[in-house]
Amino acid sequence: MQRIEQPTPELLAKRQSNLERKQRQRSREKARSFQAMQAHLEKIKGDRMNTEGIARRTKKNQCTLGEVSPGVDARTLEEALEVAREMARALDCPDVQENESLYDFERRVFDAWADYDKFLGRDDAGGHSPFAGGGHAPHLNRETGELSPGLGKNYWVDHCGGFDECWKPLPGARKQIDIATLPRLRKIKKTENLKPELKATPAPALLAPIPQQQPDTINFAWIPPNAQRYLHGGKS
Repeated sequence: MQRIEQPTPELLAKRQSNLERKQRQRSREKARSFQAMQAHLEKIKGDRMNTEGIARRTKKNQCTLGEVSPGVDARTLEEALEVAREMARALDCPDVQENESLYDFERRVFDAWADYDKFLGRDDAGGHSPFAGGGHAPHLNRETGELSPGLGKNYWVDHCGGFDECWKPLPGARKQIDIATLPRLRKIKKTENLKPELKATPAPALLAPIPQQQPDTINFAWIPPNAQRYLHGGKS
């Protein structure tokens, strides 16, 4: 019978160390897998919320700062300058100033946009965003110039990091603007002109009179007063 040698303390310590290392490795892999799954689920949730938000904004033509239409960012310097000026007009913010670049102007409008407080106390995103609330950073209807509650300052400043973190300037945006060549902004449509015209309700037709049979002849007769009692069976 072959004798089984007992492991030395050094060998036992090495085995224990290898076991602990493998356990730590499995824990790290499990954590990475869990984080990846969480990130994937968050992305799905974010994409769904974004899609729902754009669909909701599209129905009301609500644009955020920098958008030419709901969910579509400005692609050229001309588009970016136009939408920034329209937002500035809606916010009662001064138009492009002397020596300003598009980047400088967008930063100034962004600050006024994020600090807009006319909708304070309103549920900015209709309860569909965890960042809703505060009444800041409103949406703009470019057709009417009308503002409405947006995602709020909590989202754009606290979550996204403000202008420096979330804004991507277009190439050439730091070039100084020649304000003498600025075109006039397009006129906004008055909301009352956008309401559907009310059609006049026609008056109900008069009902035709119910036909009644008319007498063929009319007899005119005079009856003496004394004759009334005879007609009623009285005596003379």
